[in-house]
Amino acid sequence: MTKALKKIYEKDFNPEDEIDESLFRETWRIIDNAASEGVGQIDYEPKTTFLQELKTNNAVFSAFKVHRLQNDIAAQMTDDNGQLKPFSKFAQDVQGITDHQCRRWLQTEYDTAVKRAHDAVQWKEFEAHADLFPNLEWMPSTAVHPDTVHASFVGTILPKDNPFWDRHHPGDHWGCQCTLQETDESANKEPAVTSEQNPLPGLDNNPGKDGKLFSNTHPYFTESYSGAKEAVKKLMKNEKIQTNKNKQK
Repeated sequence: MTKALKKIYEKDFNPEDEIDESLFRETWRIIDNAASEGVGQIDYEPKTTFLQELKTNNAVFSAFKVHRLQNDIAAQMTDDNGQLKPFSKFAQDVQGITDHQCRRWLQTEYDTAVKRAHDAVQWKEFEAHADLFPNLEWMPSTAVHPDTVHASFVGTILPKDNPFWDRHHPGDHWGCQCTLQETDESANKEPAVTSEQNPLPGLDNNPGKDGKLFSNTHPYFTESYSGAKEAVKKLMKNEKIQTNKNKQK
């Protein structure tokens, strides 16, 4: 981080058009570790190929995260009069940004990535067992202090191909510890859904289907700085990371 701050301050690169490779690689490494941890919790045979898909999409997410971070930092270089701050003052002023984005937010993202990677590879198992267990049941949260958002979903049993599971699933709220369990018990009524129960931005996809631990509705994508998409594409090319065209839309 210290090196990145100096590069931004000394204008060794343009944070709008480029992405700091060291910050990117470290962020990507951490999110990939979370994916490996989550996938490793499930004994799913072809998980190596799926894990690589998750990691490729993690690269795109990490790149957008770092682009947001470095531009938030760069915005603090000048004072209210537009004058360049001394480096020591600049470094002090961005501590809140780096603490939030590289510690608190990143810890939350790590924990969420572990949970969603676990659920994603478990979904692959669910699909493979559809002939034996055609339905899924929403199970209670395992959290010490369960979030009440999904409380009314507990006990819901629906077919695995029911559209409800595309719109709602454990892990679509930060900190959610709910789980699904496959079952051959009869389906029951689809629950009514309140606006509070709608998935949050960035968590509104099924990672078991699209291989993304964080979706393209995450604010890192939708509220990105100017130049983010082009900078990410250039970084992916430089890092020789193969992504489908729709990954970065």
